Amino acid sequence: MYTSISMTFADDGRLKMRLSGKLTGSFARESLLLLKGAVELGKQSIELDLREVTSIDSIGSSILNWIYGQNGNLGVDILQPVPGIGENEFPPIARIVSPAKA
Repeated sequence: MYTSISMTFADDGRLKMRLSGKLTGSFARESLLLLKGAVELGKQSIELDLREVTSIDSIGSSILNWIYGQNGNLGVDILQPVPGIGENEFPPIARIVSPAKA
């Protein structure tokens, strides 16, 4: 299984970050560093697309825990992996994604 990160800017200035594959280990660490770097550069409106993420480990969960820990200071919209997984395999997503976005 491949892993990839895609980052683009929308016309409205929003950063779109798409992650694909297993969100584990070094790939997850690099993804978190990129996300933090974007925030440090002043990007406050971010779309994090996880629809192509196939699995996540504790390091991958650290991305979601970091977003959650920002206490609403970030405008991050998360596009979830397969609908319904949030409650079981991706518990950190369930606490930061409203049902309306699922």
